Amino acid sequence: MHLVFWHNIISPHQTPFMRCLAEAGHEVLVVAAEAMSEDRLRLGWTVPELGRAKVVVNPSFPQVREIVRDSASKSIHFIAGARSTPLGVQVGQACRKYRRRTGIITEAPDPRGILGIARRIKYTVERFNSGRNFDFILGMGGMGVDWFRACGYKATRLYPFAYVTEVPANVQKFSALHVREMLFVGRLVHLKGLDLLLRAMAMSRMCNMNLRIVGEGPVESELRCLAAEFGVDERVEWSGRQPAEEIPKLMARADFLVLPSRKDGWGAVVNESLMVGTPVICSDACGAADLIRQKFLGGVFRSGSVEHLSAVLGEWVANVQNGIRERQRIRTWSRCIEGAAVAAYLEEILENVYHGGPRPVAPWRRDMP
Repeated sequence: MHLVFWHNIISPHQTPFMRCLAEAGHEVLVVAAEAMSEDRLRLGWTVPELGRAKVVVNPSFPQVREIVRDSASKSIHFIAGARSTPLGVQVGQACRKYRRRTGIITEAPDPRGILGIARRIKYTVERFNSGRNFDFILGMGGMGVDWFRACGYKATRLYPFAYVTEVPANVQKFSALHVREMLFVGRLVHLKGLDLLLRAMAMSRMCNMNLRIVGEGPVESELRCLAAEFGVDERVEWSGRQPAEEIPKLMARADFLVLPSRKDGWGAVVNESLMVGTPVICSDACGAADLIRQKFLGGVFRSGSVEHLSAVLGEWVANVQNGIRERQRIRTWSRCIEGAAVAAYLEEILENVYHGGPRPVAPWRRDMP
């Protein structure tokens, strides 16, 4: 198949499955507005390798039209993060003009408040316009699928999808059992909900459980004050931003990772933690909560509920389930979210959409063998 992926940046959270598609013999072209954005570079991101896939960066509008026009008549164009950008608009127009197959890869937007209502209206209107040309929608997790279903799209066109991270190397030797440490990795911003975690620590009986915070951001001073106010500051270690290669090691050493986001389109740290065998507790406002469907993988709490978070944390602190066998079980399970598994799932989706094949089940939603 001839597959063209349109992005705002070359996303390291989609590169693994695109690279696997190219290695499987598909003709893969990745087109991005820029290789990597400045804000992501400041966070320590690097431009990922795409193997056999071809790459075009910063195409002009004539180049966009030329790429679409010269693509095979049965090529499939995936408009991902670029959909609402000038590049995405140009791609949509060109695909309609040259009648190319088109689908989108997308997160659910923030549904909260008045702005959430406005977004629902906007997306519903889009369904009657450019949305008519989407052969399929790959929504990030159950949240993504539910959002587009609520906006009126037919369920038969909606498929749960996921971000994919690279498989970390040599993590097993870094594992440590029962260190009494939970881990947060991410930017220190209000949406990440770290204040909720600090409140939950103060509420629950977690006297022997420490929290390591990896990351930096604009609300760090506020969070430090909250930790002192709640009387948990002595059990919090502020590690700042760490080199990318250190993150898997820190995850492998922790008893579990916590992602208490108020809203998170996905949350790639969930993938990364599971891949090293460390269970995850996250809010149901994280797209990646779709991965935590079995108890041995972690727990999911109601977003914004300190009480529910405290209860879930209490259960895990009382019954830490990260023995060697449990960690190996999680690592074995995580193969279903590796690039090769997601690439095979995407092939099944396209077979269902264009050739009437059976509707596939996302690999992370399948029963354990």
